[in-house]
Amino acid sequence: MRLVIGIGNTLRGDDGIGVAIAQQLAAQHSAPNLHVITCHQLTPELIGLISQAEQVIFIDASVQQPLGSVQAVPLRVEAAKELSAHHTTPSALLLAAKVLYGAQPCSTLIAVGAQHFSYGEQFSAPVAAALPRAAKLALTLLNMPTARSGDLH
Repeated sequence: MRLVIGIGNTLRGDDGIGVAIAQQLAAQHSAPNLHVITCHQLTPELIGLISQAEQVIFIDASVQQPLGSVQAVPLRVEAAKELSAHHTTPSALLLAAKVLYGAQPCSTLIAVGAQHFSYGEQFSAPVAAALPRAAKLALTLLNMPTARSGDLH
């Protein structure tokens, strides 16, 4: 199974970009081995699902990237810190999946540079423009055919 996890709060501007990209992928691709989920934040409950995947792609907004940029970051369990019930990282979940289940899925974080997190459902213009690029990158990483050029917006 290939797993996509879109992370973010759709009511906080740019923070919802991970969710929007994941929802777009789910709507346009119904491969039987593709599982797409969305969440406001990562929690330990995801460990079991992650352990069943051969590939995991996390998609999230990042204040550490330039606004509107899209970057794929390979994840390693060695970079994990402690696991918390209230907030955790992709690497920490991967480490837990390895320790608890012996699972080591190929994992990547797609980070979209964001900076507008005020209340509202609209993305800033640079983040909205990044959405199709991030979706195309996710499809490339999943080794799936990209949608027609008009489909990714």
